[in-house]
Amino acid sequence: MRLNEETEVLVDKLAIRKNIMTLGALAKNISGKPEDLEIKFAVKFKNKAETRILPLPITDTSVDEKGNYVGYAVLEYELDALFENGDLNEFQVLVQAYNKDGYENIVVDNMNFNQVKDENEYACLLENGVIVIRRKKPVRLRKSNWLISLLCSLYRIAEFIIGTLLIPLFLLDGVYVMLLGYRRRFLEETYGGSQLKRTLLFAKWRYSAFCRLTINMATVKRMILNITASILTIFCRKECILFVSSRREDLTGNIAYVNEVLQQKNAKVLFWLVPGKTKYIPFKKVFSLAYKIAKSGVVVVDDYTPVLNDIWALKHCKQIQLWHACGAFKTFGFSRIGKDGGPNQTSRNHRSYDYAMVSSSEIRRFYAEGFGIDEENVKALGVPRTDDFFKEDYKIKIRGELYEKYPVLKEKKVILFAPTFRGNGAGSAYYPFQRFDVESLLSGLGDDYMVIIKHHPFVLESHPVPESIKDRVLDLSKESEINDLLFITDILITDYSSVIFEASLLDIPMLFYAFDLEEYTVNRDFYYPFKNFVPGKIVRNLEQIQEAIHNADYEQEKVKTFKHRFFDDLDGKSSERVADFMLSLLK
Repeated sequence: MRLNEETEVLVDKLAIRKNIMTLGALAKNISGKPEDLEIKFAVKFKNKAETRILPLPITDTSVDEKGNYVGYAVLEYELDALFENGDLNEFQVLVQAYNKDGYENIVVDNMNFNQVKDENEYACLLENGVIVIRRKKPVRLRKSNWLISLLCSLYRIAEFIIGTLLIPLFLLDGVYVMLLGYRRRFLEETYGGSQLKRTLLFAKWRYSAFCRLTINMATVKRMILNITASILTIFCRKECILFVSSRREDLTGNIAYVNEVLQQKNAKVLFWLVPGKTKYIPFKKVFSLAYKIAKSGVVVVDDYTPVLNDIWALKHCKQIQLWHACGAFKTFGFSRIGKDGGPNQTSRNHRSYDYAMVSSSEIRRFYAEGFGIDEENVKALGVPRTDDFFKEDYKIKIRGELYEKYPVLKEKKVILFAPTFRGNGAGSAYYPFQRFDVESLLSGLGDDYMVIIKHHPFVLESHPVPESIKDRVLDLSKESEINDLLFITDILITDYSSVIFEASLLDIPMLFYAFDLEEYTVNRDFYYPFKNFVPGKIVRNLEQIQEAIHNADYEQEKVKTFKHRFFDDLDGKSSERVADFMLSLLK
């Protein structure tokens, strides 16, 4: 199939073995310019009730005998993890390729299905260019049965009680194994530490195996939360909206903006803002969360919130993901399947959301992909915290406060350097400081330029600033809110940070310092081809940054189109739309 004048795409592999489907697709650039091809594939799976979008990542590239660039994508999909309702009796497989105007389906007309073995339980058909998978012997879907659920719960409780009563026996077993020489070495290598510690850990392992339960502090607290919330749900009216966050303890961000509107509408609102991992949460806070879940008909989160994973009582609530970022830029969640640091296909993370809020209709499919939910459940109602970008009095207020706090910025041209981190997350985050030598940059610019450095919160180290330019550089990485800094910014230098969406609302000129673009694309990847996506000039070194600033060459004309592409409504009323939607669910 011809995707455009320069690119041909083809689905060239389909194999199903047991519960694994292997899909392969190929893209060939026939323009004679290999650098022009930045192809992206995705797969949309559809059964009668659900739609699931998953990535199909490029895994290999080459150049054929005619000099054409060829990109090959392949991934194994676990069928049992595709749909929430588990219906695999019949479903469509739509392989899609990204074109300039979005994803379009690849018409499959000449595919060889011989790789799908007859002994498999699935039959593969082509219907109007679409791959259709059918079970040869349809399976009756299991419906929820309260009696079976009750019996299963009672069985697990009995298993737990018996396992607890057997703990002394498990401890004796640990002592017995320690006394055996050939098994003692195994315990020493496995657990380490003192003999007492090794014995206790061995008993814990036996207990966990018997109860089929991983025993640690996080598991215990989640069990308490589950049981308490389930019992309280029987007695409580679900009349509240509950905001839960594991990343903040103060009322800020999207939560604060929506809460303000809800308070004006006299809604009953509860908060549970406790940062940190589940195992460190005090028991008092666990019981508090259980009580608040029981009283709430709508539960709202603003980021990944692991404390809510597998909470039974949430099935009686509507859970909303009020994601903290605007637009769709770097891949996240299930969009990172097949990449380092990406989730397993069977992961339950994010998939419990009933709805997710985004800034524009165009990006609904990407959030559906990242969260593993149906695209229909992603609502383009806006990002509440952007409402301030449409309030002139707020802008004036923030500028005044910043100039009062940092008077050195007055009458200066402010360059905001706000890159994202490198690494796989908070534990390994860093930025290669040597790639942004702020002294070299300023040496080629006039004295009227100031630089504000704002690194990602995951980057703990401070950017080195020589003493000779301390009066021209402010490192506000740990002090100021980045959105506020945009109100005094004349030029934004970033790389792959989502701050570009907020900057576009203020029409700020942008430079994209992408010195490691190819490496970052392989490790993290984007939802759009980077070179055709960003609303500014791409630069690769400090010299190009200086040249762009001297010539005022920011490719500023891209900003307006970008802004209207990623924000459906530029009216400053996102908080009100989101609040009204929550109240409609509560009713």
